Amino acid sequence: MKKIIFLGHSILSLYKKESIGEWKILNVSKQGIIAKEGLQIAENIADDLIVSDAVLIMFGINELYYQMKKETIINYLDQLLVYISNMNPRIRIILSEIIQTDETTRLKPEKILWVNQELQELSKKFQTKILTWEQVYNSDGKISDQNTIDGIHLSKDGYTIFEDCLLELLDK
Repeated sequence: MKKIIFLGHSILSLYKKESIGEWKILNVSKQGIIAKEGLQIAENIADDLIVSDAVLIMFGINELYYQMKKETIINYLDQLLVYISNMNPRIRIILSEIIQTDETTRLKPEKILWVNQELQELSKKFQTKILTWEQVYNSDGKISDQNTIDGIHLSKDGYTIFEDCLLELLDK
């Protein structure tokens, strides 16, 4: 069985399955964390990174809630990607964009757009895949009611779509 690490905030930490398809999941995600803490977690699980086949990284929204500078967010993500790439040059990395929700509109939408664009640039730089979340959106470009339990976190339907999208990215 292949091994994937989930490293991110509450969207990933609330995912409770131990495997997805042929992938065994090591979920080290935590609610409320930011990329700086993600880097510390990555350093703590170095042995797991070395033997894993893939890692899903999801940061950005909490940093914006904490009013961190956009450049600081990207700097920590860059450091995290460098660390992971150096630990395991063959690991497949998937970066997650920030999910668009009604809740995120209280943040400046242009900040989310900027971070997502920078994630695309990091993806090119590190040759990763991108999880865009478009499949869970409604016609307004935000997470649909059926795919969320509270306007932010995923429902059972939302996680089913997430699983399908993730497996598709892993199979490419």
